Amino acid sequence: MGDLVVNKVGKIVAVEWNCETAMDWLKKQNISYWKKEFEEYGFLVVNGFLDSSIIQVYREIYQKMLDGEIDTKSHRNDLGAHDNPHQNEMPENICQIMWPSVYVNGLCDGPIHQRAKCVAQTIYGDDMEFDFDMLIAKAPQANTAMPWHSDEAYWPKMPDKQAMSFWTPMDDATVDNGCMWFVPGSHRQPLRLHHPVKEGHHTITCVCTEKEGVPQPIPVGSCTIHHGRTLHYTRGNTTDKPRRAYIVNFRPHTMIEWERQNNFDHGKQMLLHFNLNLT
Repeated sequence: MGDLVVNKVGKIVAVEWNCETAMDWLKKQNISYWKKEFEEYGFLVVNGFLDSSIIQVYREIYQKMLDGEIDTKSHRNDLGAHDNPHQNEMPENICQIMWPSVYVNGLCDGPIHQRAKCVAQTIYGDDMEFDFDMLIAKAPQANTAMPWHSDEAYWPKMPDKQAMSFWTPMDDATVDNGCMWFVPGSHRQPLRLHHPVKEGHHTITCVCTEKEGVPQPIPVGSCTIHHGRTLHYTRGNTTDKPRRAYIVNFRPHTMIEWERQNNFDHGKQMLLHFNLNLT
C-alpha cells in the first residue's frame, strides 16, 4: 500500500503510495449522512477511513518521528508543558509535531490527506484545500489532558473561519487513552473566551466540562472530523499503550492565501532556518 524510500544512510525520506484512489474510496461512502451530521453537530465519525496495511505505513513513519530517527525538532513541542512532567517514554507530556508532511516527501499524496480532501470538498465545496498537518501523541501513562478549546481561537481573525480538522488515530482511541470529546452544536454558538491554560504557555482553554461533551472512542482505521469552532478536548492517557493521532486541516483556498499573505502558516517557515538533509 505504500513503499518507503530511504537515503544512503537508511533514513526514510519519501513514501510512494499504491493504494485505492481517494475518489474510488469516496464512491463507496454515505455522503448524504456526512453532510447532515456535520451540519447539525459540528463533528462526525468516518469509519473505514484507512485499512490496516495503510495504517502500518503511517505508523512506521510516525514512530520514527517520535523516536527522532526522522529529525523534526524544529517543529516539535510540548502541548502539555503546563503540567508536571510525567515519567514516560517521551520527553513531552503531549508531543506535537507540526508539518510532518514536510519531512517525508509524498505524505501529502497519501490516503489521509487525499481522502480528507475529498470529504472536505464534498461537505463544503471544491475550494477546500489542505492548510496544514500535525502529529499529537500521548505516551503510555502520560496523564495530561488537552484542555477544552475551539481550534478557531488559535487562529487570526480572518474573514471566513470555515475549516475542518481530520483526527486519525494510529491506535484504537478510547476514553482512557485520550479519544476526542466534542460539544454537539458548539460550532453554531459564539466563540467562547479563551485564555492560556497557564501563564506563559501557548496552550489555551475556555470554560467547558465533560458534562457538555460526548466522547467519541473509535478504532484504528476510523477518523473524527470537526469544525474549527467545535469545542473539543481529550483526557490524558492512563493506559500502558501509546495514543498517536495524525491531524490534517482544510479550509477555503482564499483563506489559505489570506493566512499566508498575513504571515500565518502554522509554523511552517521555521524550516527556513533548518537543514532537512533529505538527500
